[in-house]
Amino acid sequence: MAEAAKILPDMEKEDLRILMAIEVGMKRSEYVTVNNIKFYSRYPMEETLFRLKKVHKLNLIVRDSSKSEVAYTLNSIGYDMLGLHTLVKRNIISQLGPLIGKGKESDVYGCMDDNKNIFALKIYRIGRTSFKNIKNLRSFQGDRKHISWLYVNRLAAKKEFEALGEIYKLKLNTPKPIDFNRHIIVMSYLRGKELAYSQNIKNPSKVFNKIIKQIKKIYQNANMIHGDLGEFNIVLDHKDNILIIDWLQWVPSDHPNAQSLLERDIENVCNFFKKKHHIESDPYEIIQSFYDK
Repeated sequence: MAEAAKILPDMEKEDLRILMAIEVGMKRSEYVTVNNIKFYSRYPMEETLFRLKKVHKLNLIVRDSSKSEVAYTLNSIGYDMLGLHTLVKRNIISQLGPLIGKGKESDVYGCMDDNKNIFALKIYRIGRTSFKNIKNLRSFQGDRKHISWLYVNRLAAKKEFEALGEIYKLKLNTPKPIDFNRHIIVMSYLRGKELAYSQNIKNPSKVFNKIIKQIKKIYQNANMIHGDLGEFNIVLDHKDNILIIDWLQWVPSDHPNAQSLLERDIENVCNFFKKKHHIESDPYEIIQSFYDK
């Protein structure tokens, strides 16, 4: 993302249009031929080749010359460029800050708008470690024969953005969703540390109860289950306020696996507090209370 932010001021609209043409073509195949890029961009061949040469030199696309016709695909920097350009054009952000978090499936940066408001910018990187991981996400693939990493990451961002919107309505300590484009979400800034790295919690029992209460309220009022809850996606600030993040795996309460996922979420929290803070709890009893409104 830092690479895209550095290059963005020097990008011309024609360069961006070529990248978007490749993006459109990638819906059908991983690599897009020059003739198809020409078709999607509606540029003459001379202009198409000139722009392809420029964005390739900027390391925004990858070229495949092994077939009878040369073809190109976007790399992660090129896709970052498109998402970042759109958010800047919408006046959502104006400056990209430092990297503040890095996970298996996403990166999180600080960012700022023209009014100096600070936000968090989350970029999905599903498939970063292995493209095979993308193909295993059948829930995203549906009936598609071809599934690109662009498509998967865009749907991931859309899913989490929608989840944050529903949870924010409950007026809990959750990030406020600001906007999203492609594989990027902009939300209110996350202050604090993951529970796994939080030291010297003043009242662990109180924090534990806050977490259970928040999970319960989301379940009962938004009909949502996190689905991947643990000490690495619960953030604790300096006042011991809690913030549940990373809602990519959420499922509705009527999902076929809802009960087992809810049980796993609760057990993960209970086990962490028992192991690290010696707090005894009954996961079964807690789960049963969720069904009593």
